[in-house]
Amino acid sequence: MLWNKLFLKDGGFVYRLLPVLISLSMVAVLVVVSAGFFRAFGQRDAVSQLTREYLLIMETEGYLSQARQEAFVSSLEETGLEQISLEGTTCLPAEYGSRIALCVSGILPQTILGQTTAAWELPVTVRLYSTAKQ
Repeated sequence: MLWNKLFLKDGGFVYRLLPVLISLSMVAVLVVVSAGFFRAFGQRDAVSQLTREYLLIMETEGYLSQARQEAFVSSLEETGLEQISLEGTTCLPAEYGSRIALCVSGILPQTILGQTTAAWELPVTVRLYSTAKQ
């Protein structure tokens, strides 16, 4: 008889509200985590856009000069890119019609809500090619 009273009893207000509260907190966690991922992809797009802009400059000049290279690296650092490497980039003057390359690699460090315990690194590699039009 006691068994029937305990388990056949109608659930109270808390038991009806508990699934809703758990669902809302799971949605909040997913929103915070996805915002971190979207931020990372936004940073990667900014690096790609910046690389494209400098490739257009390289097309007219024929190469990436030392002054432009320093400006490019500082612009990449402003987007958050670390451990920047320009290996494979055309750094010597090229003739008209020659193939030029702009290669960028680095790491975008990411955190969720600024917590270093929830951190990861997003490797970024962008390789763009064109022809010199100087």
